[in-house]
Amino acid sequence: AWIEQVLIPREAQRRGVQVLHFPDNTGCIRPTMPMVLTLHDSMWRRPLKEALSHPTLRQRIQDAYRKWVCPRAARAAAAVITVSEFSAQELKSALSLKNVWVLPEGLDPRFEGRLSPARLRAELRGLGLSRPYVLCAGAADARKNIERLIRAFASIRALDQADLVVTSLAPGEKAGALYLETAARAGMAGRLRNTGYVTDPQMKALYQGALIYAFPSLWEGFGLPILEAYASGTPVLAARAGALPETAGQAAWLVDPLDERDIASGLSALLKRDRKREAAKGLKELARFSWDRTAAKTLKIYARAAGSGPA
Repeated sequence: AWIEQVLIPREAQRRGVQVLHFPDNTGCIRPTMPMVLTLHDSMWRRPLKEALSHPTLRQRIQDAYRKWVCPRAARAAAAVITVSEFSAQELKSALSLKNVWVLPEGLDPRFEGRLSPARLRAELRGLGLSRPYVLCAGAADARKNIERLIRAFASIRALDQADLVVTSLAPGEKAGALYLETAARAGMAGRLRNTGYVTDPQMKALYQGALIYAFPSLWEGFGLPILEAYASGTPVLAARAGALPETAGQAAWLVDPLDERDIASGLSALLKRDRKREAAKGLKELARFSWDRTAAKTLKIYARAAGSGPA
């Protein structure tokens, strides 16, 4: 808080900065120069208990800081950037903002292209994966909806010889134990694989080798994994919730994230789809997103904030 509210603005003023951009949800509440703020979504508004059942003291302090700073910084900003129309409407409604600009995100260049078959096999072997699998990003946040996905996965006979691979869970994370318990109760003990955090090459291999990338999240402000899966030629199942339909376009199979039977039906349907055709649809949707276009629009917003041009 001291760095964000005092030191950064002070240093920016010392250097003669014309526009100060805070790109990660929180910013200065009393800027001394035109400020641009990126609010990726409005998730900071929800009760912390909806995300974490047992938050640490540090997490509670961080949450309280965001809840206090975000609306004040947004109202103090010359312009607010967000990443989807869904997030823009939520922010406008919650904060009565008018200066909100939608700049979609793009694909990280590290996920462009495909790994060679030999490199793919080596990366997956290094992660201990030898069977077919469906991939998802777990995290500890309950909105990721992994428990319903586990139960849906367990109900599909065509996946009896496959694993469900979960990434992004820190070692010792309580959600990991919860997912294992859910899997055991669903009759798929030993078939839920937690990779923890992985390197970029490992993540690229995980996308490329997956039967399906499953993204049943209850709430997302954009959904970058969809673009990464599209770039890998992997079919995507996504929730009909938040910004995911907007990001997915016409290439993903959309499901009701609260309906386990619908999730199972979507997984089953994607298993029967032609993978090459699904990959081509994904690449077509991926072409809608470009960091170059986003950068050009950002420069226009800077100019407008500085008073030297229209956005």
